[in-house]
Amino acid sequence: MLPGVHRVRVSLAGGRRREYWYAWRGGPRILEATAQGDAALDREVARLTPRAAAAYEAERSPRADNFTFYGLITRYLVHLESDGKLGARTKSDRRKHLDVARADLGTMELQAFESRKARGFLITWRDGYKATPKTADDRLAAVGAVLQWAADRGELAGNPVKDFPRIYKVDRADIIWRTQDLAVLLAHAAPEFDHAVRLAGLTALRESDLIGLPWSAVGENAIIWQTGKSRRRKTVVIPITPPLRALLSAIPRRDAVTVLTSSRGLPWTISGLAAALRRARQDALKLAREKAGDPAAVSGIEGLRWHDLRGTAATNFILAGLTLDEVAMILGWKLDRVKEIAARYVSGEAMGMAMIRRLKRNERRDRDT
Repeated sequence: MLPGVHRVRVSLAGGRRREYWYAWRGGPRILEATAQGDAALDREVARLTPRAAAAYEAERSPRADNFTFYGLITRYLVHLESDGKLGARTKSDRRKHLDVARADLGTMELQAFESRKARGFLITWRDGYKATPKTADDRLAAVGAVLQWAADRGELAGNPVKDFPRIYKVDRADIIWRTQDLAVLLAHAAPEFDHAVRLAGLTALRESDLIGLPWSAVGENAIIWQTGKSRRRKTVVIPITPPLRALLSAIPRRDAVTVLTSSRGLPWTISGLAAALRRARQDALKLAREKAGDPAAVSGIEGLRWHDLRGTAATNFILAGLTLDEVAMILGWKLDRVKEIAARYVSGEAMGMAMIRRLKRNERRDRDT
C-alpha cells in the first residue's frame, strides 16, 4: 500500500464496480479502474498499480521537503509503513487523520512548531472539528505522533501538543451489546455478518484478530491464537463454551483458511465489517421508524460500537461458569472492570447457576479420572 493514498470504491449500474486512487485525500487522482464485479476489479487494479505508483511518486517527491509540515508528514508516513509497533488498523486511521492535517496545516514551516504559540494554535485547529470530539482528538494525536517523531530525530526541539487536554471523555468500561441489542442489529443481517458479530460476542477477539482467526487455531476445547494487540507475541486461550461450539458448528467451512468469510467467500476486512455494521444500523433505524410511524424514532443501538462486543463476551464467559479472574485474564482487563460488567449485567442468580454448572462439570471430571 502506498503511504497516505486515498482509495474509493463505488458501485455502478449493472453490477459494475469502479475504484479511484488519490495521491492523498483531496489530492490528484492517480488511478481509475472499472470492471464487472469485485474480483475482476481487483485484477484490473493490480494491472494498473505500477502506473499508479509512478504517478504517486511524481506527486509526492517534490513535496517531501525538509522545511514544511507537509514534507514532514510525507516522510513520517514512509516511516509508518515499516513501524512494527503499530497494528494495521492504527496505521490506517493515522493515515486518514494525517491526510486532513496535511491539507489544513501542510504549508506551515517546521520552525513555527517551536513557537510558544504553537500549542494553542494546534489545539484551536483541533477544536474546529469538535462536532465529532473523538475524531478531533484522534486527529491532533496523529499530529502529535508526527511531531514527537521529529523531536526524537532532532528535527524539532519538542512536541508542542504532548499530553494535550482531550475534549472527548467517556467511560465505556461497562457498555456492552445486550441480547436485545443484538436482536435489533441482526434482524435482517446476512448470515456471514451474523456469524462475525456472534463470534466476537463469544470470544472477545478484537476485529483484526477475529477476521484473521484460522480454523487451525480452533481446537477441541479451546481456541488458541496469538493476538495482534501484542504483535503476535501473546497467546490467548479462549475456552469453547457450548454456545461457541454451536456457532462454530453452524459456520460453513469454505475454501478460505479463516473461520469467518464474507458473502463472497473471502476473508472479511476491517472496512468490510465496518460497512456491514453501518448497513445493519441503517436497517435497524429504518425498521424502528416504520414501526413507530415516526421519522424521529431511534433504534436504541446508536451509541454501541463493535468494540463493545468484548463486554458482551465477558458476560457470556461469566454465564458459562468462568471465574472473574479467568475472564479478566482472557480479555486482558483489570479485575475491577470485569466486576463492573458482572454487577451491571449478570444477576446474582445467573452467576450462582453458572457456578453450580461449573462445580458439576468438575465433579464429573473427577469421577472420570
